[in-house]
This record gives sequence, C-alpha cells and structure tokens, in this order.
Amino acid sequence: MFDSEGRSIHVGKEIGRGGEGSIFEVRGEDSLVAKVYHKTPLPDEQIAKLEAMVGCWSNMLGSIAAWPKSMLCDSCEKKPCGFLMPKVVGARQLHELYGTTNRRAHFPDAQWHYLILAARNTAAAFDMLHKSGIIVGDVNQGNVLVDDQMRVHLIDCDSFQITIGGKTFHCPVGTPHFTPPELQSKKLKEVPRTIDHDGFGLAVLAFHLIFVGRHPFAGRYRGAGDLTIEKAIAERRFAFSTNRSETLVDPPPASLWLTDLPNALAGLFERAFRENNSNGSVRPQAQQWVEQLDGLIRQRTTCKIESAHTYFSSLQECPWCRIEDEGGPAFFGVAGGTSRISLDRLESLDARLRLLGPFSFPDLTSRRLELPHMPLLKKLEKVPKLTSLDVAAALLAVSCCLCLLGIVAGQALTAGVVLSIASGCFLIFSKLGRDRRKEVADFHDRMTQIQNRFLQMTRTIVAGYLKRKSEFGSETTKFDREFETYEAKGDQLQEVLRLHRMTNKDDFLRKFLIRDTIQHLPGMTSSLVSMLESFGVESALDVDELTLTGVPVITPDIELELLQWRSQLEQKFVFRPDHGVTAQDLKADEELATKRFKVMQARKVLMAATRLKSQENVAKSELDKGLAKLDSVSSEWLKVAKSLRDFQSGRRELERSINRSLTTTVGIALGIPLIGLILHLLFR
Repeated sequence: MFDSEGRSIHVGKEIGRGGEGSIFEVRGEDSLVAKVYHKTPLPDEQIAKLEAMVGCWSNMLGSIAAWPKSMLCDSCEKKPCGFLMPKVVGARQLHELYGTTNRRAHFPDAQWHYLILAARNTAAAFDMLHKSGIIVGDVNQGNVLVDDQMRVHLIDCDSFQITIGGKTFHCPVGTPHFTPPELQSKKLKEVPRTIDHDGFGLAVLAFHLIFVGRHPFAGRYRGAGDLTIEKAIAERRFAFSTNRSETLVDPPPASLWLTDLPNALAGLFERAFRENNSNGSVRPQAQQWVEQLDGLIRQRTTCKIESAHTYFSSLQECPWCRIEDEGGPAFFGVAGGTSRISLDRLESLDARLRLLGPFSFPDLTSRRLELPHMPLLKKLEKVPKLTSLDVAAALLAVSCCLCLLGIVAGQALTAGVVLSIASGCFLIFSKLGRDRRKEVADFHDRMTQIQNRFLQMTRTIVAGYLKRKSEFGSETTKFDREFETYEAKGDQLQEVLRLHRMTNKDDFLRKFLIRDTIQHLPGMTSSLVSMLESFGVESALDVDELTLTGVPVITPDIELELLQWRSQLEQKFVFRPDHGVTAQDLKADEELATKRFKVMQARKVLMAATRLKSQENVAKSELDKGLAKLDSVSSEWLKVAKSLRDFQSGRRELERSINRSLTTTVGIALGIPLIGLILHLLFR
C-alpha cells in the first residue's frame, strides 16, 4: 500500500478486527498501525471525511486518540482503502477497569481513586476534542482505552463528527445505553451531534467508573411493567437520583450512593441525567467534570479498617465497608477476602450479623382473593311509581288466585287462564318488559366477565406468590445453614479446607465474563449486559437462579441461557489443589486462617441476608401490585353490582320477581294455568 505522501507501506500481522475493517501492524513503524476497510472502494463521502480528519492531525490529537494520520491507498487501483494512526500500547477497554472481576485480573492494584483519575482523564480528553470542534457522537465504553497509569486513549475515531470548511461529516451510529433522551429511537445517520449530546455519554462513562460498573439508569422500577435502560433514559429516570419520588426507580443493592460524593459532583450527575435540555438547560461540559473529579481526588481519605478502601473524606463512614457489611461484594481488595483482617473488622461484621432478621414473608389472606358480597337492595322512602308492568304483574298474581278457585268453579279457572296468559304476554312482549329484562341481563353479563377476569388474576397471583414463597423458604434454609457454620467452633480450619474446592471453582467461574460471551448467548444485548452488571452479575460465578430473578427485564429465556452457560462451564472445571489456600498454609498460621474463615463466612451470611431481604421486598412489592390490580377489578365488579342494585331497587318487588328473566316470566305465565288445570282435574 501507499500513504498520502506516496511512501510504500508494508502491513504485518492482523492485531484486531471489527465490523468495518481490520487493524494491522506496520513493518518498520512500531508507533503506527494501519486500519484497512473490508469493503472497497470507499464511498466518496467517507473518503472526504478521512481526508478532512487527516488534515486535522496534530500531536495533541495523537496523544489522546488513534487519530487518522495518513491515508492508505491500495497498490493496484491507487484508491483509498484505509489510514495510518498511532498505535496504542498496554491499554485495555474501559470496562476492564470499572468491572470488578476484570479489574482484579488486569488492574489488581487499582483502588477507587484510580477509577476517579481515569474518569478525570476521560473528561479531559473529551474537553480537548470539543475545543478542537470534534464531537465523539457514538460514546461507549469500547471506544475508550485505559492503561495502568490511568491515561486514556480514544479509538474508532473515524466515526467521530467533524466540521471542516463549513461542511459537517456526521457520526452515523450510536450505542443506545449511552444515547441521550432526546436522541433515543431516532435514526442517527443525519442527526447533527452536539457537545451537549456528548455530555450525556461522558456522564455515563464517568458514572460507570465512579460507581464501579453500575449504569445510571439500571435500577428497580416501582411503577407498572418492566423498565429497560433505553426507556429509563428516554423518561429521565435516573436510578440513583435523590428525587426517587419522581423517578420511581431504586438503585441496585450493594451500590455506592449519590450522597457518598461531594454535593457539587452529585449535582453534575443530576443535571446530566435528570434535566430536560429541550427546555434550554445545558448538561455539564467536560471541563466541569475535570474540575470536580480533581477536587474529589484531593479530598479522598483511606479507611481505618481496610486500607484498600478510599472514599470522600467528608463522609462519616466508609461506604465500601457499609456495602460489604450489608452483604455486598468486596469491590476493592484481594479477591474473596480483604487485604487486612483486623479485630475491629471482625467485631464490626459480628455486630452486623447479630442485628440480622427476623425475616418474614408477606401473608396472603383468602379474603383478599374474594369478590365482595352482592349489595342488598335499598329500602326507598317512597314506593316506586306504578307502571303498566306492575299492573300486569299484579294481574298475574290475581290469575293465580282465580286458577286456585278453579278447583271448585270452572268459570274461575277459565278466567284465571285467560288473565295469566294475557298479563304474561304483556310482560313478555311489551317493549318496557323486554328493556327491563335486557338491562338486568346486561348487568349480569358484565359482572360475569369481570368475575372471570378476577378469577384469572387470582390464579396468577396465587401461583406467583407460592413460587416466591418456595424460593424464600429455600433461601431461608441457606441463611440458617450459613449462620450455623459461622458460629461453629473447633473445626473452622478443616471447614476452610473442605470449602477450598468451592473457592477454587469460584475463581474458575469468575474468569468468564458475560460481556465477553455476548455473541454466544442468544437474545443477549449490550443493554442487558449493562443491566446485569448494575445488579452485580458480571461473570459466570454471579449467575444463579435467585440472583437473576431479582434483575429487571431479564426474561425466562435469557435466564435459561445464562444458567445453561454456567452449567457448561462447571463441567469443564478441574480442581487444582495447589491454587489458593493449602493445608500447609493453614498449619503455618492458624489464627490468620481462622480470621479469613470468619470474614468469608460472615460475608456469606450477609449476602444471604441481603438476598432474603430483597426477596422479602420483591414479594411484598409484587403482591401489593397484584392485589392492587385485583382490588381495581373488584371495585369495578362492585360498581356494576351497585348499579344493578340501584336499578332493581327502583322496581316494585312483585314485578321484579316475575319479570327477572324471560324464562321466569314464561314459566310463571304458563305454570299458573297448568297448575290450576291439574288441581281442577284432581279435585273436581
């Protein structure tokens, strides 16, 4: 190939591949790599954009981004097919820093302030681009790389939006869970992006880093139905907002709180995620993030109990200890434990355990599953006005008396038969009679339909309640077992050794990340991965039925795929006793082993308690929502029943009884003469 200056360029081995092109080493140029597009020739618009980007090249851009430095042309047709750009060495995608599992593997010494520094440097890079008139557009965690010094480098720059000579080359794509509310569901190919749009994506990146992998719009929705991340963004339902009465979303458990940050920094997140920029408000710009994050780095302190914990110095307590003491994971420190186990730490955990419980599953009383009684007829102060139907009903009653007299007087029977049939025909065929029967029938039909809906909802509520109650019972058994193990005396070290196989297996499963396996899991999307990560489900180790049940918008099909994936990995596990704690280690330092056992077991108890509390809350919430809907249907039924009661109360009793239905009216009108005839024949 040839570069823009006509020099011969020889590419080496392929070191990366994407949807648009591949990345190759450049022989003789260790500081450069070549991006070669799969489909050539390139469109004129794309060539013009790349040439404009090459024309913008500066050492400043090259220091923060893999910016196109020179065009590449193929040797045959001499047409553009790619470009040269700076090589980024020793850096990883941003999610490998803020994801706990990956951070332990690739950034083992990175404490919280390292993540803040990475967020600060990301904001500084955006600020530099914006001052150069460049908009990122498709902001996402895959476009930002970070090295072990927390320096950031932006890649995939050929998708950025630039304006040269009055012409704007748009960014044609976007990542939904980084796209601001005003652009959700829009076709982005021709949409001009702005610094304000970038401000939303930058805020999401900063949030991911500061809140160790949580997505700002992934939480538990207290409204009706499921709430996807994209829908939450569109409706500005910031899950960590202090105005939860408005957002109706609670953050995932075991999370940092917005109040754990300085007020000014927390305010930037509220502005970025909650304010409606269509009303003229502007999201925080990159320089504002730089200033606030610089301030937080200066105002950090180290936890007195756990040296791996750093946090905002104005807080009264360490938020990471709070998360761990509530049963959450150890985000910072040695995997599976703490780097320093002090007596204070053990006492703190033990005190926390003594405060647990009692846990109770909500009751479902049978009376909540029953329709109310049919309301009694009203006693009216005035007798209803006499109508022709009332006269006909009264004559029908008179015909009954005449037919009875027909036992001794044939003429009375004849008169009774004629009168019964005549009055019955009037009740049956008159418009007023038909209308009244139809209205009663309509009331009963509506009540039957509502009752059927009520019964169907009742069956659904009971089935869900019993399923959750069974799961709660299983989790209660686990909790009791873990607590008994924590309190066991004498054989703790042997118990640690017995559990070592499980620990070794956990380490094995922890290496397999859902994000890295997304293409092999049917139905999985990057948005669902963000939701899972926000609820602490990052790797195969985190996948279990009870945990997945508590994650919003995860369907049974996705849950099954994840469980099968974990099962397949478990079958590949081979126990290696030389990894981790060994019997020799335990004999060498019995006190340390005992402490580690206690801490490990205490956290297992706290995690079990957290799951129990979550199940208790979910069960209560789901039951309340189900019963609220049931009450609504019950009220609807009662409203119709009261309307029927009011209608029936406005009729005289005799007419109401005789003209209740066509069958009843016909039966009475024909039954009276028939009975009179039978009695006449029997007793004459």
